[in-house]
Amino acid sequence: DNTRFSAGPGSRIELIKFAFDPATHEGEFLSKVNQGSLAVVSGDIAKHQPDAMKVQTPTSILGIRGTKFMIKVTP
Repeated sequence: DNTRFSAGPGSRIELIKFAFDPATHEGEFLSKVNQGSLAVVSGDIAKHQPDAMKVQTPTSILGIRGTKFMIKVTP
């Protein structure tokens, strides 16, 4: 779906679920940032299904609606 993400040094990131159908542009993206930083440029999933892209941290869940963002989790 052309989502791009980059983890910072020492980061602990889990990709919990990723599914994408290029014919319908439907899918789901769920990841968790346990420690460190994650920069994301969202793709077709967030564009076509705003509620289908989520990033969890130890204290919150972020719903992504088609954008660029960076998350930093500190102990």
